[in-house]
Amino acid sequence: LLAVALVLGLLVAFGALFLRLNSLAFGDPIGSIAPVKASYVPMYLHFSLVLVAGVYLPPTLVVWFQHIAGLLG
Repeated sequence: LLAVALVLGLLVAFGALFLRLNSLAFGDPIGSIAPVKASYVPMYLHFSLVLVAGVYLPPTLVVWFQHIAGLLG
């Protein structure tokens, strides 16, 4: 009997979530539709960190990654 109530509650919650996400994805935009002037600093910073990590990785991080890989199998 409790399982039926749980399933009905989950169905109602899933339906409400679906309706909310449906209106969010396919509804009319709210607020300004002007183009946003984004900052490229975070993108270039992340790109440079990935590039540096691809060229040189400190030995302590290499040991740490090898230890984690050993734990994962």
